[in-house]
Amino acid sequence: MNCNIPRLTPHAKQHLNQSKVVAPCQQWRIIKASGTTLRDYLQGQITQDINLLSSEQAIHACLLEPQGKAISDIYIIECTPHELLILSPSTTAEATVNRLRRFALGHQLRIGIIDTLSCLYISTPSLLPETNMDAPAAHYLACSHNPEHTQQVIRIFNEPSLCLWIAPTEISNQQATNLNENEIEAYRILQGHITFQNEWDSSIHPLNANLIEFQGVSFNKGCYVGQEVTARMQWRGGIKKRFYRVRLNAIPATIPCSIHSTIKIGELRSAALDEQHHCFGIAWLPIETAESSTALTLQCGTTVEILEPCHA
Repeated sequence: MNCNIPRLTPHAKQHLNQSKVVAPCQQWRIIKASGTTLRDYLQGQITQDINLLSSEQAIHACLLEPQGKAISDIYIIECTPHELLILSPSTTAEATVNRLRRFALGHQLRIGIIDTLSCLYISTPSLLPETNMDAPAAHYLACSHNPEHTQQVIRIFNEPSLCLWIAPTEISNQQATNLNENEIEAYRILQGHITFQNEWDSSIHPLNANLIEFQGVSFNKGCYVGQEVTARMQWRGGIKKRFYRVRLNAIPATIPCSIHSTIKIGELRSAALDEQHHCFGIAWLPIETAESSTALTLQCGTTVEILEPCHA
């Protein structure tokens, strides 16, 4: 029996092309952090340079254990210079808060999950009501500077009581088509956008999970927790695997599923069907093998064609 994988329907694809889509998002939770020394504190905790964060540009980063293991994949958005929103996977939000509180000795900070904040997917900011807020309401999912990736899903944050982010959870059907989260999940996989706890976890070092390609790490910012292991992997050639977008000639029977050349070398971590019922996926593979012409198959014999490394 084929596994139940998400599909991007022709209806969803049509409306995504027209940039008129809104969908719920339950996979992320919002953390609010504030304090006069917050930025200085975070600079020593996250993999990315906090100085890249501005009112117009979110940043992507990881929180690491001293041994270099990932605690969570996060996105950080500026409300004011001393108040930030942190987007964390729902499964790691509490661990993220606990980790940030644990090392905050000497800092007067407030850090906690904000349940009044809601998160949704929206295809274009033009769907939002007019607002006189100075701060922009939208930040790209991957914080990408590449103008070619114009169809990335955007995450919008809404706090009704303070109206910090103008993004109503209900938008008139005359303005936008409401999709379900399963369709957006298919869209994410088809684009090759990996997320923590979906394609990777703490067993994989972030540099082997395309953290460089997703603009989530700085090698010039100075010290942070887990930096020694991360720097050693970068400068000593320790990045041996990464995630790739792949095309499959059949729907896999199970996910995850091992990928073979003559032996098992990697794993298919997720898959989705496009609007034409073609199957694509995200696979974790050795870089040396992926950059060669080695023929790859799933354990069941389904062929695996490598398209490109996953990137923002």
